[in-house]
Amino acid sequence: MITLAQLMIFVGFLIIVLALVKLFVLIRGNEPSLAQFPTKYPDDKNKGKVVDYYDAAIVGAGPAGATCAYYLSKAGWKVLLLEKKKFPRDKYCGDAVCKTGIEILIEMGIYDSLITQNKAHVSDSGGMVSPAGLSFIGRSKEGLGGVPAAIAIKRTHLDEAIAKAAKRIGADLREEAPVKDAKLDKEAGLWTISIEDDERTFRSRVLVCADGAPSKLATELGLVTRPPDSTCSRAFVEGGTHRFNADGVVFYNKEMLPGYSALFRHPNDELNFCCYIIPGNPKVRSEDLAYWHNYLLEKDPAITKALGDRYKIERMKAASLRLGGEKQSSGDHVLVVGDAAGMIDPLTGEGIHHAMEGGKIAAEFLGEAFMQGNYDSEAMRIYHGRWMKRFGYDFKWSMMFCQLLYRFPILVDAATAAVQRKGEKFLLKWADIMTGRVPKITLLFPEYSLVITYELLLIIIKRLFGWRQHSPAAQKNE
Repeated sequence: MITLAQLMIFVGFLIIVLALVKLFVLIRGNEPSLAQFPTKYPDDKNKGKVVDYYDAAIVGAGPAGATCAYYLSKAGWKVLLLEKKKFPRDKYCGDAVCKTGIEILIEMGIYDSLITQNKAHVSDSGGMVSPAGLSFIGRSKEGLGGVPAAIAIKRTHLDEAIAKAAKRIGADLREEAPVKDAKLDKEAGLWTISIEDDERTFRSRVLVCADGAPSKLATELGLVTRPPDSTCSRAFVEGGTHRFNADGVVFYNKEMLPGYSALFRHPNDELNFCCYIIPGNPKVRSEDLAYWHNYLLEKDPAITKALGDRYKIERMKAASLRLGGEKQSSGDHVLVVGDAAGMIDPLTGEGIHHAMEGGKIAAEFLGEAFMQGNYDSEAMRIYHGRWMKRFGYDFKWSMMFCQLLYRFPILVDAATAAVQRKGEKFLLKWADIMTGRVPKITLLFPEYSLVITYELLLIIIKRLFGWRQHSPAAQKNE
């Protein structure tokens, strides 16, 4: 139970953070301009030039790399997109694409086909279950209009769709092309990329590392210096064997905070059950993922109720995660994007839409760099500042909130109670904050912090006097 002293410490923390927000914004400052760097390769801006090298070679055709390839190719640049496996190929994750990613899929012209081909399921009803069992399931279509809050789509479908969209618009997609190494000729200003078990080599002005959380290439180049720091599980539940009625629900089990688990509905009533280990709790380690995955399936009351006792689930699969953003994501003639750059929110474990947005930011930046003809490390660092400004700085706040949730699980109860009281519109705003469309520090603003603090005080009073927590809204939406 939270004590009065702990509550006062928490309130004091909020006050200090609010006082530092303005200073934080000022420290970020204005970004430098590429125009201040000298032009070293004046011919690069000529898109129709006949050369034996690519403007950009992108290693990894996942959401980050393929999105980058799409926008660069659309702008008329010569792009090589290398994928080590053959499509369709699987990746293990929660399979949820949030609104920012959906907007990019719409820009690519592939969203409607994914829906009509029954490869993606639009999430309308969704919500959360708190550590104390408080819950709220709301609907989103009426509040959001044309673009839904999220869709569930298997990575076998999503990744291939984006990569093939990049190919259709002009990218040179090479499948079954695992990269062995990449070397930069500083005098010529060109990379030479070698393929495993193949005599083929490719040359490129710029290299983009989009090879996932382990990022073998970026690590070998010295840009990424730490291993992945987290992990997640995934297991599909056969349609028609469960009792789950919503489209997506996040379950916050007190024992594994700040990590969480979730159920997402796919087409044909299939479910994705996933479990995310988020650093911060010394009792919940990445190597214990299988234990927590199975423990929640068997012991968490909300999850067992949702699934029933006849569900059929596949064997758990696992993937590593790199959370919170890397300190460095660029160098001479090279960028790092997506999971390789740690573009995964520590509070939610979500990375697909950040990877796609990061890929788009990288493409827009490289278009400017090609026009300027300078790829020195100082110039390329502007890219790092851009994605950090867009969503990377928000990860720092996510880290702070992760620690708060671990130390004070009652805050999740209070937040859920606030959603119950305020309803679906509040839930939609909450979703925008959780997915990074709105900065996490927004939670400290009065319209959120006062409501949550009010619910926090009510919960504390009820627990002190032994009153049973009850909410008509919770029962209505379960």
